[in-house]
Amino acid sequence: MLHSTYYNKNTYEDPKTYAVFENLVLLPDNVFWHILKTSCYENAYLPSNIGELLNYEFWPHWDSTGTTNSLLVEPDLFLQFEEADVIIEAKYSDTVGQYEEQWRNEIIAYRNEYKKSKKNIIFIAIGGNSTISSEKILVQDSYQVIYKCTWLQLLITTNKYLNQLEDITYPDYNLSATKRLLNHIILAFNIHHVYNIEWFDTMVENRLLISQESLNVLNNKFNW
Repeated sequence: MLHSTYYNKNTYEDPKTYAVFENLVLLPDNVFWHILKTSCYENAYLPSNIGELLNYEFWPHWDSTGTTNSLLVEPDLFLQFEEADVIIEAKYSDTVGQYEEQWRNEIIAYRNEYKKSKKNIIFIAIGGNSTISSEKILVQDSYQVIYKCTWLQLLITTNKYLNQLEDITYPDYNLSATKRLLNHIILAFNIHHVYNIEWFDTMVENRLLISQESLNVLNNKFNW
């Protein structure tokens, strides 16, 4: 809650954003980007590596010149990596809330603030999308791709990465720290009612879902 307290952000959707991302940004840079990229649908054109995370800022206030906003433009999270800048717009729901005008305003405002930047811009809309397909929108004189992901997909990717680390048996202090952070992130999702669903066809085949004692009771009751 550090960032929400500092920025006095206690609206409907903001606590979910900071609860998840204030822990995600503490992961090793390559792990953070891997989870974020993998969570996006249609991510084939996203780079595999965008370098070190140089800076991040929750709810930056950007110059609204040329936008439909009168005072300022405020994306939810701005990430500055070595090779690209990433704008994240997050909505509480996984199904409604995102809209093109807001995306366009944030890209224009970014250009106002970082006129001299030659980095690629990656825009990710998390939650609030009616479709999962990426969109290409015209902003001033150029096109910008809007990549999409859901909160659920972000959780599934985080949980999958944690499961992969659990399979590593050699001792590694950095590994154990990463696993603790991933568990914190999963807890943040759960607090905000996002839960990972384990489908039957992905479960380990030899997992005993009903205890043998319960089966014995059923056998005695119904003479199976």
